[in-house]
Amino acid sequence: MSGKKSAARSKRKDIVNFEDDPVLRWSESVATDPKYQGEACFDHFLQLKNHYEALLKRFVRVTRISDSYQSSLKELNQSLTEAASRDLLTGLPNRRAMLDELAEQISRAERYGEEFALILADIDDFKGVNDTRGHEAGDHILVSVARTLESSIRREDTCARWGGEEFLICLPHTELAGARAVAEKLLEAVATSDTTYEEHQISTTISAGIAVHHGRENLDATIAKADDAMFEAKHQGKNRVYVLE
Repeated sequence: MSGKKSAARSKRKDIVNFEDDPVLRWSESVATDPKYQGEACFDHFLQLKNHYEALLKRFVRVTRISDSYQSSLKELNQSLTEAASRDLLTGLPNRRAMLDELAEQISRAERYGEEFALILADIDDFKGVNDTRGHEAGDHILVSVARTLESSIRREDTCARWGGEEFLICLPHTELAGARAVAEKLLEAVATSDTTYEEHQISTTISAGIAVHHGRENLDATIAKADDAMFEAKHQGKNRVYVLE
């Protein structure tokens, strides 16, 4: 099938370059050959030649428009696909994109017996910021924290906006000790980052829960462990990491 498609593309490329069309080249050679000019049907031949050339040029224009349309449609499709997988405010992958990433991690874990870790991070006292400074200030903090988290993880890791003021970070090929080290690094990065809104410095911290996915464990169970661990971190005083084995 791929061979037929390639041949079709090659044939269309030849046609688009209508100057190289074999029928057109042949008719041009006939039209300019003196030995044919005295033939009774020569004028009719020229009419057919000109009509063929006009139709070929029209076909070329339509083909180019079609190619341009298909290219634009492909770019639009790619843009829509990208937009559907991104959080509009922070630019991070959204919940849907993270679920797709987790499905891949689950498949890899079941196939090769690998582990991966999840960090569920929640901005501390976020409601208070919205209540006292307004939702625009809250949005500003969300964007700031998102950038800090994304810039503090490895390229192979994924940080997504999980919902509200929660962020879920997936760490492939990572055991508990490694995940804890990453979480501690994220807490420090957020706490020491400069978050300024309307010339006011806003102190921001996060609480983080860690869970490691083992073997054929249910994904929902792993996420629930990270969620429970995050709430325990809140309960113990916030701005800290908690792990549920």
